[in-house]
Amino acid sequence: MRIAIPGVARRGQPFRFSFDGHEIPAYAGESIAAALIAAGQWHFRETPTGGSRGLFCGMGVCGECQVRIAGESKRACLEPATPGLEVFRSPARAPIDAEQPSGTQQQEWNAMRADVLVIGAGPAGLAAATTAARAGLDVLLVDERSKGGGQFFKQPGEGFTVDEHAIDRQFAEGRSLVRDAREAGVRVMHGATVWGAFARDGIAFTQDGRTHVVTAQRVVIATGAYERAAAIPGWTLPGYITTGAAQTLVRAYQTSPGRNVLVGGNGPLNFQVANELVRAGVRVVAVVEAARSPWRSSPLSALRMAATGPALLMDGLRQLASLRRHGVPVYYGHALIAVDGEERVARATIARLDSAGKAVPGSEQQVDVDAVCVNVGFLPQSELPRALGCEFTYDAPSASLRAVRDDEGRSSVAHVFITGDAGGLGGARIALAQGTIAGAAIARELAPHATPAALAEVRRTLATQRRFQEALWKVFAAPALVAQFATADTMICRCEEISCGTLQSTVRAQPGALGTLKRATRIGMGRCQGRYCTSLVAALLHSNDATVLRAQDFFAPRVPFKPVPIAHVAGVYGTELQPSDLLSTDGRHAHKSP
Repeated sequence: MRIAIPGVARRGQPFRFSFDGHEIPAYAGESIAAALIAAGQWHFRETPTGGSRGLFCGMGVCGECQVRIAGESKRACLEPATPGLEVFRSPARAPIDAEQPSGTQQQEWNAMRADVLVIGAGPAGLAAATTAARAGLDVLLVDERSKGGGQFFKQPGEGFTVDEHAIDRQFAEGRSLVRDAREAGVRVMHGATVWGAFARDGIAFTQDGRTHVVTAQRVVIATGAYERAAAIPGWTLPGYITTGAAQTLVRAYQTSPGRNVLVGGNGPLNFQVANELVRAGVRVVAVVEAARSPWRSSPLSALRMAATGPALLMDGLRQLASLRRHGVPVYYGHALIAVDGEERVARATIARLDSAGKAVPGSEQQVDVDAVCVNVGFLPQSELPRALGCEFTYDAPSASLRAVRDDEGRSSVAHVFITGDAGGLGGARIALAQGTIAGAAIARELAPHATPAALAEVRRTLATQRRFQEALWKVFAAPALVAQFATADTMICRCEEISCGTLQSTVRAQPGALGTLKRATRIGMGRCQGRYCTSLVAALLHSNDATVLRAQDFFAPRVPFKPVPIAHVAGVYGTELQPSDLLSTDGRHAHKSP
């Protein structure tokens, strides 16, 4: 299951850790999840109804990959594998006499200050942080992953050697962005989980078991997006993962999600990841795309793509040619409608779609697989700005929330800027431009005597990329894949195991809004805090009427946004520390006493 990528190589000898008593080989830089999958272990946790769950989102959003380490629940996709570590499958309910987590006594929260706090080290966050730091501002950048770059420019783990002359353009550009931020003097804290927002006087995050609360003159929220869910029979089986999770396994950890992989959904990411798998020697059994063939869908939009993003269009054409050359079948106008298997995914069923997005009877096909990777679009990670009071509206074309912000990223809360996909979907190129513009606006406000950044070219790039994205999604226009293939026992809420049938019967008995349904069924109260089920429930509630959704119709964000030990939440303010007191030279916690 371990693969090789040009320009990236494992460093050092393998070591071992244990998982439920079994020895698991691993390499430095791999996550626990990557090492387990490479060893064929997909069953990470158990559910109250006896189901098994494994990796799903691969970015710490869903909580499906929970394992137990030293008596504490951890997300295997974010935890590094280390020699001798003892990892256990997470039970449905921890026994009352379970080992107590170490270091979880009530502790002081460390108060920190910075001119600018940037949350998220993806393209938008890195660009904003670098631009503000170049103006002489004290910039603190916090990110949940172990390396900068975000979900688009994701970088190999620390245990990998990188040949700058052999890596692909995406790796190289990400490394350049990270290097620019470091050289500009940005303070970076990796492995930092932001779980609370208490106005400008306190953004709370935990790193290495310690809670910090940051006060900053300006806050830049660049948390990006996560993948939208499509509920089909079997989608909770281990081996059914998002396409982004598959890309993280491939690019960050050089691990394949399977030997026979189906990639499906809607959008260009699926074609890119299918090609990355093929180049790594993985058998891609099919790419299933809900949109019609790009040659027939919108020729005029294809011409606009050529005019506004010729290099990006050529990349896409090369990917299609590569799939054809490797004999990978591409099913346009089709969808993955079900998966099944015993302990994990073993078979996938695809079908042709009609104009309403329903399966055409008699068009079903079954293929044998050991993993499926699905992307049907994205949703902004908006809980943090919404908790701070930033205004959002519901954007019907993208079926997602969009921040009310000006051209510089300034939200309805004056000191809070929202850049990139966290405020509305647009992709990496738009995020880079928005981050640069936001950083320059902050520099103009806080460091007016600094040399202003040249923004004319950046603004032109932003306008051009917006036109490209508009044309791109006309080419990939397709019926929305939500829950139209779900059966009565298909889970809609993965965390609380609420089925489609339960929701439908509850709606009939207690018609009302999302909040009513939440109180009646507990939907949205699990580890992911409704990130994956909210859009599905909204689609179910409004599939038969013309109700216009509003931002306030969705579940309100609640602290903590991410799962953290209660001791971290129950802390008290302690001695005020400067960011430099808490950082070692590599950006990790320096373990200094207050």
